[in-house]
Parts: sequence; structure tokens; C-alpha cells
Amino acid sequence: VKYTRYFSPEKLDEYFTPTHRPDSSAVNLEGRNVMVFILESMSAEHSAYLKPELYGNGTQPGYTPFLDSLMRQSLCFGQMYANGTRSIQAMPAVLGSIPSFKQPFVLMPQSLGKSRQLPQILRDKGYRTAFFCGSERGSMGFGAYARSASIERLLSREDYEAVHGTGDFDGYWGIWDEPFLQFTGEELSKMQEPFFATLFTLSSHHPFVVPEKYAATLPEGYTRIHKGVAYDDRAFRLFFQRFGGEEWFRRTIFVFVADHVSSEKFAEETRSYPGNMHIIGFIYTPDGALRGEVGEITQQLDIMPTLLGLTGNREPYFAFGRDVLNEPQRPRWSVSYDGRFRALTGEGAIVLDDSDMNVQECPATPAADSLAQNFRALVQQYYTHIEKKSYTAND
Repeated sequence: VKYTRYFSPEKLDEYFTPTHRPDSSAVNLEGRNVMVFILESMSAEHSAYLKPELYGNGTQPGYTPFLDSLMRQSLCFGQMYANGTRSIQAMPAVLGSIPSFKQPFVLMPQSLGKSRQLPQILRDKGYRTAFFCGSERGSMGFGAYARSASIERLLSREDYEAVHGTGDFDGYWGIWDEPFLQFTGEELSKMQEPFFATLFTLSSHHPFVVPEKYAATLPEGYTRIHKGVAYDDRAFRLFFQRFGGEEWFRRTIFVFVADHVSSEKFAEETRSYPGNMHIIGFIYTPDGALRGEVGEITQQLDIMPTLLGLTGNREPYFAFGRDVLNEPQRPRWSVSYDGRFRALTGEGAIVLDDSDMNVQECPATPAADSLAQNFRALVQQYYTHIEKKSYTAND
């Protein structure tokens, strides 16, 4: 692994460390179930709540009216950004707080090194763990990643069809999201609590088809994906209607976060950085324990640390993100790579070249200079751990 070493090993942790040492939590939801929905191609621009200026400033519904209604009752991340542009990059970012830069992390042989990601940490606390995706077992590398993250049960198209028959295959990717969400709820109802589960949606993916029975009733939208987005929004509405009264449901922390933005874009600002990374992200608790708007920049990498804080973790852990509710000292940014390393901050974007790593596109201020040093250290830490094939707090 070739990378630039800007700081000595002795100094590196002073600028950025992936080791977290929590000692308290602003909100304690210890013992609750955790359900993470990773939403295929759910750009922020689909939502009239997140982007009201695109929808007549509240006079038009957008394509996620149900999810918007949840955001109003949630801890909502108005400036949530993706780490990458591919689904396979989202998995370690969300569940392991490990970014991808030049290559998707899970496609690097070094990713098979020692790690303790969110599923493993919760499993060690007594959580049952499961991963749901309506595609065929083993497709898209999801199953391999889930196993590497120590998830016990993988439920896929084959498991659904064993119970409900073969009539709900979409012809392309897997089971339609509406029936697969219903199946997921049925399985969660049978799981021992506390549980940690993840579901990856499919139906808002190319070629953007919806079930024939909805083709005439869902909105056409501005792009080909909008009908599929509206279909998924309806699927979640039906999931909440059916299972919202269940005891396990009321004891669950629900996370909604996109894997990346859609390839189909209609707002001009979403065609270039950083708008082409702006995604839907929020945490919903049925009893209203978490409410409010987080206006500062957040990223997929912040999901795992924030959930660990909420579930009462006090052990050191390894993560490149921050606990949004408990770590104000850590940089508030979103990191990514598109030929150059980028960190979107409140100051602007810090952009680092492979060559001299000395490019800044935000105003030159002491704060920006300090963040640039932090970002260099993050990149060095990342490749240091890649080289060591080790991703734990005890490295």
C-alpha cells in the first residue's frame, strides 16, 4: 500500500485518531433493538422536507411524503452526505464507520483483517443480529460483507420465497420492497430481543420498474427513479401501519440512511459536488425519545458511533466517524474520494491531491488549516490500518 506519511507515528493520533473512548451518553436508550434501513439511491432531492425549495416551498409533496413525516418526528440529519457512489461502499461506512477512498474497502484483500464493527459490538452485548436483502443469496457482495461483520442470520430472496412463494420477484434484482418489508417485519416479530438488523432496499434501482398494479397511481416525477422512490415510500408506510403497534417495534431505534445518491438527478446542484453526495438520513424512535434537527454536516460514518452512544456502549471502539450527540471535539465533516480526497466542512471543502496533498478550496483560515491537518491525518490513519490489516481500538 503506497501512501504519504505526513506525521510521525508518535504525532499522528494528535491530529486524528479512529480510536474512541466513550465515558458518557447524552441520551441513553440502552437495551433497545436497532433496525437500520439502507435505502437504495435515496438522494436528499427526493424529499420535500429536506429540499423544500425544489417543491414549491411546501406546496408540493415530493416523492417521500411518509419518510418526510417521520423526519419531522426524528433526529434528522439535514446535511447528511454519502462516503461513496456505490452500494458496496455504503455497507462498511454505515455499519463499520470505515470509509472507502481509492477502492471500495470491502473489495480490498486487506479488509479481511481483524475488525469489531457495529454488529459484532452489539452481538457481544447479547444482541441477535440479522441482515435482510431481497436479492439472491450472495449477490452484490452483501452477504460476504455481512458475515465479515459478524452478522448471524442472512435472509434473502430464497428465504422469502420459501414462505411466500415465487410470485413477488421483480424480474431484475429480487423481491419487491413492499412484500419483502412485510416479510422482514414478520421475521423481526419472531427474533429474540434485543436485536440488531439491517435491511437493504432494492426497488428504487435501475431499471426503475414498479409493480404493475401501482404503475398508474404512483407519480411520474421528474426522473425515471421517482416512481420507484414513491413506491418505496409507500412500502414503508405499510410496514409502519402493520407493525407499529407491536411491542418490539416500540422498543426499536430505526435508522434510515441512503447508500448513495441516485444516478437520476433533476436539480442542478445535485449534478456536482457536494450536492451529488447529499442523501437522506435520520433516526426515528416511536416514543419520541430522539427528536430534533442536526444542521451541521454529518456522514454515513457517523451512524455507528452515534448508535453506540445511544445503546450505552462505554468500551473503546474503532471508527472514522463521530458520535453526533457526544463528541463535539471531533471534526464535523463528510469525507470521500473522487480522484481527490475530499472533506466537506462548515468552512467549505478541503481537497487533497494524491501528489502534494496540499489543496484547499475553502477560505484560508486558522480553522480550515487545522481541519486540513486533521484530514491528512485521517487519510494516513486509514492507509496505516489498511497496511496493518487491523481495524480495532487495540491496534
